[in-house]
Amino acid sequence: MLIELLFYLFYKFQIEKIVLFLMEQQGELARRLSGLGEQHDSLIQQADGIKASELLEAYRNVANDLLRLLFFVEMNATALRKILKKFDKRFGYQFTNYYVKTRANHPYSQLRQVFK
Repeated sequence: MLIELLFYLFYKFQIEKIVLFLMEQQGELARRLSGLGEQHDSLIQQADGIKASELLEAYRNVANDLLRLLFFVEMNATALRKILKKFDKRFGYQFTNYYVKTRANHPYSQLRQVFK
């Protein structure tokens, strides 16, 4: 029972770190997109072709960063699934089912999608 509790606490802490990083990155992307939207609005009034290409490149950079962030989420979801599976197998627990059931009912939880 102690090992289950220690694993749970460690696992929860790691997930919190991942979620915090993800939220920070989402905020940064939102800030960048907002700034690009303002530049877009002013560019429409000026009709400057050089600035338009720079703006397009900035949008591409945001898109690339978003794709990297999505890859990060996918990679971490896979890792979390594998860690839980290995823990269950090694110690003979059904911790994965317990964890998903207790956490998936939260209104903002994405666990059901992660553990498909």
